[in-house]
Amino acid sequence: MIRRLLRNEKGFTMVEMMVVMVIIAVLVAGGIKFYQGYIEKAKITKAKAQISTMQAALDIYYAENGAYPCGEGLKADMLNAGLVVTGIDEENEEYAVLEMSDPWGKSYLYKSTENSFYIRTGWEKKQDQGSATVLYGEGSNGTSKEPVVGELPGL
Repeated sequence: MIRRLLRNEKGFTMVEMMVVMVIIAVLVAGGIKFYQGYIEKAKITKAKAQISTMQAALDIYYAENGAYPCGEGLKADMLNAGLVVTGIDEENEEYAVLEMSDPWGKSYLYKSTENSFYIRTGWEKKQDQGSATVLYGEGSNGTSKEPVVGELPGL
């Protein structure tokens, strides 16, 4: 009778426990990957909204002045548009650095002529061919386009 009771013990074997642990590990790994993708999409959406707000300010400035802020009076002109320039980008001197930071913690960059502009994030996604995909917004002649993720066209 004692032998019979010992054989009918209730519980899980070590193999069953290991199978459950592997299943949990796979589910957690998949959940982390999904969560990271979700966070990145949320940051892109937030950056697009911020760029759209800056574009609207620049379009109003263009409507009032007939040109986008550029050249010698850039800092003062940008301030009149409601944006603050803190300096020039060290890596690419064509861009002015804006005070506002993107969702990745980097400054927005601004480049313009009298009739067109680009605002881009400091975030870059490097491609295989050496080019970089960035999030940017552009406008020309007082009209802005919706911000996009792509290769930055020339100004």
